[in-house]
Amino acid sequence: MPRVSVIIPAHNAAAFLPDALHSVQTQTYADWEIVAVDDGSRDDTWSILQGGAPKVRAMRNATAAGPAAARNRALAQASGELIAFLDADDLLLPTYLERQIACLDDATARGRRVGLVTCDALLLEGDRYAGHTYRDLVHDKDRPLTLERVLRRNPIYISSLVPAAVGESVGWFDAELFGTEDYGLWLKILERGFEAIRNPEPLAVYRCHGGGISSHIARQAINNRRTYELALARGALNGRQRRIVRRAIRYNRAMEQVASLRFGSATNRSRTRLIRLLPLLVWVAVTNPRWWSQWLTVLRTGPLNAPGGWR
Repeated sequence: MPRVSVIIPAHNAAAFLPDALHSVQTQTYADWEIVAVDDGSRDDTWSILQGGAPKVRAMRNATAAGPAAARNRALAQASGELIAFLDADDLLLPTYLERQIACLDDATARGRRVGLVTCDALLLEGDRYAGHTYRDLVHDKDRPLTLERVLRRNPIYISSLVPAAVGESVGWFDAELFGTEDYGLWLKILERGFEAIRNPEPLAVYRCHGGGISSHIARQAINNRRTYELALARGALNGRQRRIVRRAIRYNRAMEQVASLRFGSATNRSRTRLIRLLPLLVWVAVTNPRWWSQWLTVLRTGPLNAPGGWR
């Protein structure tokens, strides 16, 4: 039984999947398996997974169920004590497993109740690496990754290491979420009193795809809002945390509505509807000035593409 199962969901990922698989196969830590799910791909993803290697266990969904459901299916077949997540268009640097496991083992030996170990990632833009990293992109600082902090903003990179027993105890991913399913998992882990450990090393590569579809903004907001609604419904938050979540729900509801006005039909962009939205929009602009300005930038340039090839 391998110590680590690397979980890879893949949808129409043939262009990048061989590199992702190779990045696991060249790890300096050798006690691993890959459990991958082809989630209804229409390209050569399935044939690539079938020819992957002896340590690649592959499954196939006839139709796309989304990255959360694909990961959950892979997790149901994983045998590792530890779980590492890798999107099919991203990469692990050669020492990822070695360094992440060392970080987890050291924290556990010191009595910390570890729920996940995250790391930094290099940003690959086309064939060039950016001059900044993932932590810079999400404005992550060195403050502890407490539940309250992560509720305010998710700085945790998807290629994190999670003890299987921890993930199983919280029910892994919420299948209804799309693009925020990892955020939902981190929140569930922190709500149970487990600790998020930050390894500051860049140990992975996040591939940045340009030219996101503007209409995705509304879908992102819907999934963000639903992630927070699920956190409220679980009943584990204190009063201060609930206030943070309710503010985030209102903010994402405003995002949904403005994206609909900006990119929807002429009817949706009507002046009457905009007037009805003004109280909510003013509230968001006043109470979330930093978020608002950053989001307006996204409106002008378009968001990053959805994870793992789902578009």
